Amino acid sequence: MGMDCEAHDGLHVWEDHYIVEIVDPKTGETVDDGETGELVVTALTREALPVIRFRTADLTRVISREPCDCGRTHIRIAPITGRINDMIIVKGVNFFPKQVEQTLMRILGVGANYQIIITESNGVKGARVNVEAEEGVTGYMVEKALKEAIGFSPKGDVYPIGKLPRQQGKAKRMFYEKE
Repeated sequence: MGMDCEAHDGLHVWEDHYIVEIVDPKTGETVDDGETGELVVTALTREALPVIRFRTADLTRVISREPCDCGRTHIRIAPITGRINDMIIVKGVNFFPKQVEQTLMRILGVGANYQIIITESNGVKGARVNVEAEEGVTGYMVEKALKEAIGFSPKGDVYPIGKLPRQQGKAKRMFYEKE
C-alpha cells in the first residue's frame, strides 16, 4: 500500500493504487489532517477482490499531503499506533497496550517481559503493570514514566529478569481480573 523512504517521515501511500481516508471510528466522518482516526482504504487497481472504503480498524493520522524531503509527492501517513478494539479506558484515560510497551522499553534496565492487568470492581476499571527489570529499577520509576506517557499512574510490581510468569506460544501481555 505504501513505503517508507530515507527521510523516515511517514508511510508514502501509493495514491495511484489506493485512496486512504482517516475517519472518526464512531461517526465515520473524515477527521482533519494530523488527527488520529481509523484508516479506511479503497483499492483502485485490485481486480480479484475489490476493496471499497474498507475500514481497517487501524489507528493512524495524516502526516502531510505536501512533497516529502525525498521528493515523493504522495500523501504520508503515520505508523499504525493501535487498533480500535485494542483501546483501553481506565479512569477516563484512553490508551493502547502498545503505548505501555513503548514506554517500558525506554526505561533503562526494564526487560522485554511485562503484564498489563486490567481490573474491574463495581464497573470501575483499574490497571496494574508488572515488569521484569534489572536491579535498580523501581516501581516508582515505572509508574512515573507511564504517568508521563499515558496520563495516569498504574500500580504494579517489578520482578527480577526471568521471574514473571510466561505462557506457551505467543506472548500474552493483557490480563483481565474481576474483583
